Amino acid sequence: MNTEKRIEVFLKLVLLVSLIVGFGSGCGTSQSELTFEEIDKIDVHSHIFDDVEGLAEMLERIHLRIINVCNRGTDRFVLVRMEEMAEELNRKYGNGILPFASTIDLVGRDEPEYAESVIEWLGKSFENGSLMVKIWKDVGLELKNPDGSFLMPNDPRFDPIYDYLAGQNKPLLAHLAEPLAAWLPLDPENVHYGYYSNNPEWHLYGRSEYPSHEDLMAARDSILEKHPNLILIGAHMGSMSHDVAEVAKRLDRYANFYVECSARTADLTRQDAKTVREFFIKYQDRVLYGLDMTRNAITGEQLSAEEQRAFVDRLEERYRQDFQYYAGTGRMEYRGKEIECLGLPKDVLEKFYSGNAQRLMPGLGN
Repeated sequence: MNTEKRIEVFLKLVLLVSLIVGFGSGCGTSQSELTFEEIDKIDVHSHIFDDVEGLAEMLERIHLRIINVCNRGTDRFVLVRMEEMAEELNRKYGNGILPFASTIDLVGRDEPEYAESVIEWLGKSFENGSLMVKIWKDVGLELKNPDGSFLMPNDPRFDPIYDYLAGQNKPLLAHLAEPLAAWLPLDPENVHYGYYSNNPEWHLYGRSEYPSHEDLMAARDSILEKHPNLILIGAHMGSMSHDVAEVAKRLDRYANFYVECSARTADLTRQDAKTVREFFIKYQDRVLYGLDMTRNAITGEQLSAEEQRAFVDRLEERYRQDFQYYAGTGRMEYRGKEIECLGLPKDVLEKFYSGNAQRLMPGLGN
């Protein structure tokens, strides 16, 4: 064996050993060969209503943008102040790292000219840069009609608003219902155990007076059927994060349905990695990335300089951890569990992390 051949064999052995070590110690580099810093990223669903010191610099450094999503249209003061702050942050950081989404005003839902007033509000929001509109789970699970029944998301009062959004080519970001776990007994092994333990008002097991998970999924599906030109993005994997097969059924049935993974990546890690990977590859044009991180200075306390730095560091850590799961190979620890990474191909990652959002919301640019 000549010297050149020996070097070639040696280099192959080095590569093999490095791969083995990588798989044993955590997720290695994906076949996509796309690093966290290289890929353009858009978090389509977080709530950062505070001018946090160092946030903009961190986002620019890691090539990530956050769509600041206004939420809960039942408090007029909060609704207006959130919109104002979202617009202020978007203007201040004019490089587009903090664009925003509006929400539906629900205060006047029983008034005669309700839809017209909401459409007027949203029109002004779009003029000021809003990319989409959110509807929250209080529709279906909290708000009631004068007769005591729950206000459902497919109520006819919303139809003119949905038609308007379709005409404006603005997506509806729909957080409707809760994860299926909300209707099941508390289970310490479930990823939502901590949330429902600390927020029992949203744990609906045994509370038959509330709509079921199936009722709310059917109401959401009826919106998709009645408004085929409306782009509807199902927040949190469309509240079907327990089973990607259920998500797939809706994606197959409704061409105008999309989903984003904010606050549900942990649910995906608990499912068979091969099945989840195949789901992402098959529906690579229909899934968007999100985190659902919250910082609200409107209703919360102000952060100290040290707390602001900690918030920014934690946010970056969360983004990196998610990327490791979606792009890496081998195994890693995620929320206290050892799980298998997905190792998604480069083209799938690019669509998931930015391409799909840019296509559905042209205002994001490239």
